[in-house]
Amino acid sequence: PNIYFHFGDGFEGLPEFAPFDKILITAAAPSIPEKLWEQLKVRGIMVIPVDESETVQRMLRLTKKKDGMAKRESFDEFSFVPMLQGKSQG
Repeated sequence: PNIYFHFGDGFEGLPEFAPFDKILITAAAPSIPEKLWEQLKVRGIMVIPVDESETVQRMLRLTKKKDGMAKRESFDEFSFVPMLQGKSQG
C-alpha cells in the first residue's frame, strides 16, 4: 500500500513527495542530479552509479550531512544503462 510508481524525468525527482529518507538510482548518471540531492533529507542516503567513462560507472553511497555536503563512499565499478534527461511519458 505504500508503493507508488511514476514515469518521467528521473533528474527531476518527485518534489511533491520530498523530502526522502533514501533515494536509489538504477541508471548511470553523468553526475549527481542536483534536484534529487535537494530532495534528500539530512542524514538521508542516496545510492547512485556515476559515470567514470562511457562503459563504466562507480557506485556511490552518499549520506547528506547537516551542512548539505555529502559523506561519499565509493564502491566497485559497474555497468548500467544511462539515465536519460528530458524524457516524459508518452
